[in-house]
Amino acid sequence: GVRGGFSTVLEEAGLAILQLDRLSASASEELLDRIAPGLSPDARGRVLAEAAGNPLGLVELARVMPGSADPVELVSPAPATLTARLERAFGARLDRLGEDTRLMLLAAALDGRASIEELLAATALACGREVALSALDSAAARGLAHAQGSEVRFRHPLIRSAVESAAPPAQRLATYAALAEVVRDPERRLWHRAAGAVGHDEEVASALEEQAQIARRRGAVMVAAAALERAAMLTADPLRKGKRLVRAAELVYDLGRVDAVSRLLREAEPLQVAPADAARVVWLQQMISGDVWFEKGAAKTFVTIADQLLAGGDTDAALRALVPIAHRCWWTRSRARTRQYVVDSAERIGSPEADPRLLAVSALANPEVTAPSVLRRVAGIRLHEVTDPVAAMFLGIAAEKAGDFAAGSRFLARAVERLREQGRLGVLTQALVHYAWAATYAGDWEAAEAAGAEAAILARDTRQPQFGLTGQLVAALVSAHRGSETDLEAGLTGPERALTAMNGGPLLAPAHLARGAAALSEGRHEDAFRALWPLFDEEDPAFHRFMRWPAALDLAEAGARGEHAAQAAEVMRELEEIAMRSEPPILRAGLACAKPLMCDNDHADALFVAALSDDSREYPFLRARTLFSFGRWLRRQRRSADSRAPLRQAINHFDALGATRWSERARDELRATGEKIGPRTPDARDRLTAQELQIAELAAAGLSNREIGERLFLSHRTIGSHLYRTFPKLGITARAQLRAALEPRSEESAG
Repeated sequence: GVRGGFSTVLEEAGLAILQLDRLSASASEELLDRIAPGLSPDARGRVLAEAAGNPLGLVELARVMPGSADPVELVSPAPATLTARLERAFGARLDRLGEDTRLMLLAAALDGRASIEELLAATALACGREVALSALDSAAARGLAHAQGSEVRFRHPLIRSAVESAAPPAQRLATYAALAEVVRDPERRLWHRAAGAVGHDEEVASALEEQAQIARRRGAVMVAAAALERAAMLTADPLRKGKRLVRAAELVYDLGRVDAVSRLLREAEPLQVAPADAARVVWLQQMISGDVWFEKGAAKTFVTIADQLLAGGDTDAALRALVPIAHRCWWTRSRARTRQYVVDSAERIGSPEADPRLLAVSALANPEVTAPSVLRRVAGIRLHEVTDPVAAMFLGIAAEKAGDFAAGSRFLARAVERLREQGRLGVLTQALVHYAWAATYAGDWEAAEAAGAEAAILARDTRQPQFGLTGQLVAALVSAHRGSETDLEAGLTGPERALTAMNGGPLLAPAHLARGAAALSEGRHEDAFRALWPLFDEEDPAFHRFMRWPAALDLAEAGARGEHAAQAAEVMRELEEIAMRSEPPILRAGLACAKPLMCDNDHADALFVAALSDDSREYPFLRARTLFSFGRWLRRQRRSADSRAPLRQAINHFDALGATRWSERARDELRATGEKIGPRTPDARDRLTAQELQIAELAAAGLSNREIGERLFLSHRTIGSHLYRTFPKLGITARAQLRAALEPRSEESAG
């Protein structure tokens, strides 16, 4: 075997030649999954890009690439560091190149975006003489690099890395300095100055810190973190160095790089830091340890951190510091005074009343008290005016926790889209869970199920187990609503076991909702009540004060008739009082739909009509179930002709949502009125899991497997496997048929 471009004594033998091409993208990913399954998504992506189908490159780079690559390594202009084997393999053809050629290739290796004009100028500056474009000829003849348009392109990324690795350190520094003199783009010029700096350089460090602020404002969080870390390396003053390291760690936390956060905090530990930065360190340590969920006295710890940040003049960081403890207030059985203590601390910070973080903290910590003011303030903010995805996430959380799931879903959908674009996996994981929960009750079940499943995957990489397990449970809840989960218990057992081991308590509430939803969809009311009651029983560990709000109709339907009626009525009275004070739309809509189920026949007709007013249109599943219950009640009152219209509407709503079992029950009721109607014909999309549907829709929109993988943070091979399973389910054989197969069928006539 021999690499292309080398001579061999066998050339004249006339033997057949087998030309081995690069591995395909899918084969590269399969090999990488076998040899390095634990690589982080970013490190994995870099290995695939640098190896570009070369199997030796894949094996060697995977061996030296850290499991969670640091930000500087991911955005620095410099190529990957090669192992000795790769240097020998890819550097052999660099021998006997002329000096001008080697210098020009080095400049191209250090800045892959430089124009030929910039490369010629930098090479001339580095060697002290004019350099002609013909210097590239020998590189092209050896198959190393060639001119393409106004730039130089290496035949393989590892050749670029070999050029850089073969250059002496002094030559690399001189070339960086030359590039810093000639490139036109200010940001690239700054990175070259930083790469070429030796020792400490406060001027460059300050410029990098300023560049980090610019990058952060445009959403380039990874670039901002890398700039701050490099700035810290160039900083002599311990106070400034510590500040830059801590600020870099904050940004890296947003990216979900827990290992890198720990490393940056260790580097900052021996340095002197200001009190506000010391508070940031404590906050980050709390966050990566996960102790916030269970540690006694956590509220006081986080309020103290917020006070220290406020004393340092950073109101933004002070508010953000309270978000985790506010989450804990919502998810655990915190005392009323603790909830109000957190809200009071947030309001004491003095931010504008429409600040998204203030709204999120207030709604998370004590929604029964703050919901009316939160909803009023969120209503004054237009979605298109919110450009920061984290602000959109906080507004979505605020709206949803205050009981407006429809508005919360809209803000959270925008946040998820933008956070994914920016690669902020840590925050994206949290946004996905909130979005899954809001979209479940806003009626976008496909999006909710996909978001919950995606959050479960990302949570493993970003080490946020509570969010990942909750994502799994919410996805199971959606499956239960849709009637698509063939083995609900199998999907719930793993997350429940993990949360029980964590003393999760109220974190188990979505599992009870899922079991209750499955039983209700099949008309098993006694089973539904047993599944749901722990959520409403203050003596049960799974009691959740606020998850009761969207589940009011569930409990009423399960317990309105029979031996549990008194228990259900008592809970409804309490929830009515909360609805009067707090005005959460989801609770008010649920109670309106529950009232006709719990009253006598003399009042039911008027209460059904009231429940079906326009107020319920934001919550299509509640409306569909109320139409179904109204139709059933009318039929049992011997008003079969009147019952048909609400039953037809219920069928249309259930079909649109994908609530298969509810749709079947509604059809049975309609047939019982004497009307002829066929069985529901499942849509093609009903046969797919949430993730299969999400991938199929992206493929139908024209995205390649690689593009879909990048968007969903999955491998190209995984995308291909999903599509391989999807085609037979849809009854198609080619990608071009996806769009037609996924088109919703027209509503069938019920007449």
